[in-house]
Amino acid sequence: MTKYLQYLLYKVFKFIVLILPKSFVKLFLDGLSSVVYIVDGKHRYIAKANLDLVYGDKLDDKRKRDIIKHSYQNMVHNIYEFIQNPTLNLAQLEKKVTVTNEQLLTDAIKDGKKIILISAHYGNWEYITSYISLKYKPTTMVGRNMNNHYLNDELKANRTKHNSEALDKNGSAMGLMKALKKGRIVGLAIDQNNPKGIEVKFMGQKARMVDSVSRLASKTGALILPVFFDKLEFGRYNINFLSPIEPSSFADIQALTQRQADVLGDYIYHHPDQWFWQHKRYKAFHKEIYAR
Repeated sequence: MTKYLQYLLYKVFKFIVLILPKSFVKLFLDGLSSVVYIVDGKHRYIAKANLDLVYGDKLDDKRKRDIIKHSYQNMVHNIYEFIQNPTLNLAQLEKKVTVTNEQLLTDAIKDGKKIILISAHYGNWEYITSYISLKYKPTTMVGRNMNNHYLNDELKANRTKHNSEALDKNGSAMGLMKALKKGRIVGLAIDQNNPKGIEVKFMGQKARMVDSVSRLASKTGALILPVFFDKLEFGRYNINFLSPIEPSSFADIQALTQRQADVLGDYIYHHPDQWFWQHKRYKAFHKEIYAR
């Protein structure tokens, strides 16, 4: 019953944001994110612990609070985008998006390379399943199934709307191999803690990170292309492709995985407001920072 009530609340939220004028939608979402920031003490505490570990006294408490508020705001805006974007075609999506270093992707496609996009829970990473799929090539994404099966069905329906397919992260290796062989672009957000991951430095701190991208790229010869989806303003985004990572340039899986951690971590470190800080990113080696 609780799961169904959660689903009904989502459907009410969806109805409201789709009928409201855009100017009112932003006011509604910003107000909602402020409420969530106030009432969600648990995850606000986790976010502050992460910021304290990463930045220490390089940022004062006011700046850290602002980052956390912006992170909540970004999260709520993403829910709206997740609802709206499946209703849009490519021409409508292009009005919302600009692209930096587009040639890094288009050249790789032109050269017939297998492509793995890596990103983080930053900005609006769901644009992989909408804009990237419609504009360039069909994509295959990996993600965790939600505990609420009603919401999970909605999630899958939205993620597969625009030439995209979604794989559960558990047992996704074969599916990813098949996707690359079919010429699909594979996309993964690899910034969160994974107990089965290998040790890396992430934003200067010890953490665990999945090495599945490194193993997949090394086995298939796929190009690893980092990408970030920066929110410029409400409803406007810039897709920023970063320098590609060639698996053959690294001695082993550890070095290749660390390079991915360096690229993602450096970008987040210098643009912290749009990252999902509410996750226990460092619990593998710094569990004590989350104790209350």
